[in-house]
Amino acid sequence: MEVRPGRRKDLKIRISEFTTASPVFIPVTVLHGRKAGPVVYVTAAVHGDEINGLEVIRRVRAGLDPLRLRGTVILVLIANPISFLTMTRGLPDGRDLNRAFPGGDGGSIAAYIAGAIFNKVVRISDYGIDLHTATAGRTNLPHVRGDMRRPVVRRLATAFGCEVIFDMRGEKGTLRRASTEAGVPTIVYEAGEPLKFQKHLIRHGVTGVRNVLADLRMIDSPRTPPAFQVVVSDHRWIRAEKGGILDLAVRPGDIIDRGDTIAVNTKPFGTEVSRLRAPYAGLVVSCTTIPMVFPGAAVCHLVPLGARYRVLRKLLVRRRPSFE
Repeated sequence: MEVRPGRRKDLKIRISEFTTASPVFIPVTVLHGRKAGPVVYVTAAVHGDEINGLEVIRRVRAGLDPLRLRGTVILVLIANPISFLTMTRGLPDGRDLNRAFPGGDGGSIAAYIAGAIFNKVVRISDYGIDLHTATAGRTNLPHVRGDMRRPVVRRLATAFGCEVIFDMRGEKGTLRRASTEAGVPTIVYEAGEPLKFQKHLIRHGVTGVRNVLADLRMIDSPRTPPAFQVVVSDHRWIRAEKGGILDLAVRPGDIIDRGDTIAVNTKPFGTEVSRLRAPYAGLVVSCTTIPMVFPGAAVCHLVPLGARYRVLRKLLVRRRPSFE
């Protein structure tokens, strides 16, 4: 369906069928700028329970004027409507849509959906932004993920404006990796936890999308810089040593020193079983939101800061970062 220059159109793209044989559509908004420019796609709810991105896109949609836009923005509000309706991460057959790209006919339901999105949205785009949250039971510091070996991905990731950028190629089958390898450089914005609208993280996502569009000269808007920006590739999960009930002492965005307490693990009676301490000075980028743990359960995702520790400490005293 054609969308004329200077117009905005809400569409429904058929991607599959329910068990009732009724069609499954994904809601898409196309904003075709009056002037020529690149095509950028933005996707949300690839996992059906990750809804912060949906509100990011709705706010981006409300704030863009196609008469002032250069190029085209394709907004995929709910990429996985089947899982969205059940408020779950995966599809009914247990598959993860974000491990099925570029997809295609003749495979699983995930392959069908991934193929429709890839062929009807990704392949006609020049750049992409995929919006996510943490999985159930975790919460994420706002951060960007991208294959920083690729200059265009590095440009997009830096422009988005998060304090933390993860230099990650991405697992095989992810929308980000498949798109980038197909010649459509794509980044991921990760923020918060599933099944919630978290307003400050949504605002940060809206700012990030607009930052990218401004960097690509698609809109006339000043970029909002972060308090600081670090690119990291070294990170690890700190895991529970024993089973019990956690009293978590950190949250995403905290900068902690070596030896600081991350969590105290207690018995049901309240007596201490063990104490998790930071193995190095680092930035907390993700935490569990479930206090009950088994041995080996992921508790805290910690990025080592090394020589950057003292510099970031000073920056955080001078200016509160956007994830606060």
